[in-house]
Amino acid sequence: MTTHRRVWRMAGPIILSNVSVPLLGAVDTAVVGHLPDPYYIGAVGIGAMIFNFIYFGFNCLRMGTTGPTAQASGAEDWAEVRGILGRALLLAGSIAGVLLMLQVAIADFAFFMVEASGEVEELGRRYFMIRVWAAPGALATYVIIGWFYGLENARIPLILQIAANGINIVLDVLFVFGFGWGVEGVAIASVIAEFSGLALGLYFVRRQLKRIAGAGSHTALLDLVKLRRLIFFNGYIFFRTLCVVTGMAVFMAQGAKLGDVTLAANQVLFNFLQFTAFGLDGFAHAAEALIGDAIGRRNREAFSRAVRSVLL
Repeated sequence: MTTHRRVWRMAGPIILSNVSVPLLGAVDTAVVGHLPDPYYIGAVGIGAMIFNFIYFGFNCLRMGTTGPTAQASGAEDWAEVRGILGRALLLAGSIAGVLLMLQVAIADFAFFMVEASGEVEELGRRYFMIRVWAAPGALATYVIIGWFYGLENARIPLILQIAANGINIVLDVLFVFGFGWGVEGVAIASVIAEFSGLALGLYFVRRQLKRIAGAGSHTALLDLVKLRRLIFFNGYIFFRTLCVVTGMAVFMAQGAKLGDVTLAANQVLFNFLQFTAFGLDGFAHAAEALIGDAIGRRNREAFSRAVRSVLL
């Protein structure tokens, strides 16, 4: 298979699955937009901004899993492929535990930094305190998606994200319009959807481990050298992503100072930006997998072809 075809085989499904993420945000905004006041949209916008800050920051768990998995796969070190998944899930669980323990402090700091109206702050805080319980499911799913990307399997992540986001959208409509739960209904829908996606992801992981060569091989899960390398590797990506989400957060915070209508309008427009950003990420994810595989095989020519194809 040519490198161009491999890029599109990876990037195509990833673009489709990535676009479902901002689609969910657009549906959240549309659902609460049918409630009587603009501060409902503002509350979901501020709450979503906080989670964007957290989840986008810890998206390093996805990026930090794809490259090493691709390298181990290219080198046919299947025990390490298995070990990377276990260590990354352990790290994701630890981070999620810290977020749950610090949830009140995080909410207090976030709403201290954002000068929103009283109605937006009250509803946004309710949204946050419910949705934060989705953190273990969301972060573990990042790891699973990154692991499958590293194995050059973009189909499973497509299924996971479309399934989770589809459940979320259906529950959004049911909880808000059917049960009248308002902003809290949007948050509850996210929690249920994230854990549904995780359950489906673990099913596919179990099935994949049975298929790969050497699936019975084991590597030390608590290998301190490899754990330290994983943490430092993810740390670099975390700080890079922190710069990106800080710019978004500052923009939303400044909009909140201008009133509920401006904040709501910015949230609507922000969803359009997300479609472009998440779509282009498909090529970035393809690059991580293909270049990592070439490095694992120590094939300089395959590395160069992958770089050229992705850039093109």
